[in-house]
Amino acid sequence: MTPHSPSAPIAGRLPELDALRGIAALLVLIQHARVMGLDPRPFDSPLLEKGVHMLIHFSPFRVLEYGRGAVMFFFVLSGYVLTRALMHNGSPGLLAFAAQRSIRLLLPVAASVLLSAGLFAVLLGDAALLPAELRGRTIDTWHVAPGFGDILRESALLRTASDPVQLNPVLWSLVHEWRLTLLLPLALLFRGRIGALLALGCIGMALGAMVTGAENRVQLGLHFRTTLMASVYFSLAIASGAALALWGSLPQLTRDQRLVGAAACLSLFSMASDIGVYVASVLLIVLAQQPGAFRRFLRCAPLVWLGQVSYSLYLVHVPVLVTSMVLLHEALPVPACLVAGIVAALAAAKVLHWLAEVPARDLARCVERRLRAPQSRGSVPGHELKPQPLPAAEGGALQ
Repeated sequence: MTPHSPSAPIAGRLPELDALRGIAALLVLIQHARVMGLDPRPFDSPLLEKGVHMLIHFSPFRVLEYGRGAVMFFFVLSGYVLTRALMHNGSPGLLAFAAQRSIRLLLPVAASVLLSAGLFAVLLGDAALLPAELRGRTIDTWHVAPGFGDILRESALLRTASDPVQLNPVLWSLVHEWRLTLLLPLALLFRGRIGALLALGCIGMALGAMVTGAENRVQLGLHFRTTLMASVYFSLAIASGAALALWGSLPQLTRDQRLVGAAACLSLFSMASDIGVYVASVLLIVLAQQPGAFRRFLRCAPLVWLGQVSYSLYLVHVPVLVTSMVLLHEALPVPACLVAGIVAALAAAKVLHWLAEVPARDLARCVERRLRAPQSRGSVPGHELKPQPLPAAEGGALQ
């Protein structure tokens, strides 16, 4: 789900998790705007500069410096939401699930790539080059004119780190989430054995880190093979969310337990550790579903709306920010251009949601119904699994 990404439909809504996804997408948007120039640093005061540095690097505000924490949260949330949906609705079979998941993710991805390519052609035209003063402010986007092959490759989520053309840099995370979530029906085989599922996730993470030669910084590999292993690196993130769903009914925490959990969550999100963020993400998902002020806050209308368009916002925000810079940089200061870009990105997310995401969701449902394996409800091919009703306390629904 991603930003990151959309989740499968299930019976009850959980608007609080929609809201968390929306907040995470908004944080990624703000982080990219900061990188592109919406950052007041360096400050004239050394004391203020040092204080801000400490706050950004050693607190949950770290996400404003490195958006990676929000992306890792997307992975964990996708594992949780999709597995929870499979437990409730039953597995349609690997083929049907892979088909609907691919349609659900890839059609909006293709729309965002085509939008970026179209904006490039309209705004830069024959020059095919960004103005010199902007070339360091666009997160390597639009530095090379795209060809048809480049558009097709990005739309199919086949990019690698060595590709010179970049139309939408956020797609690196969708590359991995798409591949890993195609196999999520197999997670149902680990019902009652979540320790084994997490162990497999740890092995995958270790193998991915060994091949890519990095940890806590993995994105795309230089080649297709190493990019595949980079996908394997993130298997623990998906497995963490799936394990939480397989665990079953969430416990009702006392006020003191919620406070301790919140403190642990904030501390873990402050760490430069993917595993720490995975644990924090699981805690946050649990805390968001506890009765109380936090859940009421997450269920407020603006945050629920933000969650509904979060996937489209994640996909569209970089091309829109770059467009605002190109159009307005001669008339406005860079920060003003980016503020305008943030507002425009929120509006564009709503448009993309209705024009691409909703039709993709409807088509995905139709294809799943047609391909659904006979008598596969609650099963993986060769393994009959009965669907389990969701506890009433979890009520509410994910899109």
